[in-house]
Amino acid sequence: MLLKNALTFCHLLAMALAVGKMLDYDVRFLWTVHTRSTPQRLLDLERTKSTMTLALIALWLSGAALVYVGHTQNPAYLMNEKLWMKVFTVLVLTLNGWLMHRFAFPVLQRGHAFLELPVFHMLGLTLFATLSSVSWLYASFLGIARSWNHTAPFGFILGVYATLILVAGGTAMLGITLLRQIHMKRPPFSHPADTDIEHAGCPH
Repeated sequence: MLLKNALTFCHLLAMALAVGKMLDYDVRFLWTVHTRSTPQRLLDLERTKSTMTLALIALWLSGAALVYVGHTQNPAYLMNEKLWMKVFTVLVLTLNGWLMHRFAFPVLQRGHAFLELPVFHMLGLTLFATLSSVSWLYASFLGIARSWNHTAPFGFILGVYATLILVAGGTAMLGITLLRQIHMKRPPFSHPADTDIEHAGCPH
């Protein structure tokens, strides 16, 4: 019992750390999408990426240990379809994170203001970030949705997840497109950060 409680605590701590860091960075990033980044913001990006990578590793390790302990105590533990939906969500998080490191960050590190990126790149990166945010939050929700244990079918839980992604993704892309149009209509101006910038970015 002590081991299971300790693993649950570590699991929840990793999740809370990742979600808190993600939301904190995203809010601050939205205030700066119209400007080029500064060295300090680049450093903040790297720290956020490192924190969330470590949190994801901790989530996998503690989650795998919890599944093992749960199965040894009750073989029916693995029959919980909500459990497999949570595994699927974390798999999506892992794949999305790899794709962001492989394709998204090189674009963001060119030093341009986010709203001045080519439309295809801007919307693609917005979708990457939205998928990451929805997945982290949904995985957190599944962790506390005890009423779904052994009751909610996988298809239903997956449907909720897909709906959230579609709604959040569509809303985010519409919002960032409107911000881009407003930004492009403004007369050009010189920003202090433009003289010493080399990189820009948005983690997850």
